Amino acid sequence: WVLDPDVQFCGYCITHPSESKINFRIQTRGALPAVEPFRKGLNDLMGVCQHVLNTFERSMKEFRAQKEEEMQ
Repeated sequence: WVLDPDVQFCGYCITHPSESKINFRIQTRGALPAVEPFRKGLNDLMGVCQHVLNTFERSMKEFRAQKEEEMQ
């Protein structure tokens, strides 16, 4: 978990469960436009998701290999 020193506040809310909308609020320090830390945050999130996916796939591969050895 790394905090961005340029971001003072970041939050979100879901308007309604039946709507496919999310409202984000990003308050930055100084004149930095909010879109920049938002974009960086999304890129960081994609990296975390890719790491989780890679770890899961590697574990599944190891599990299947172990089960295959047990059957032989």
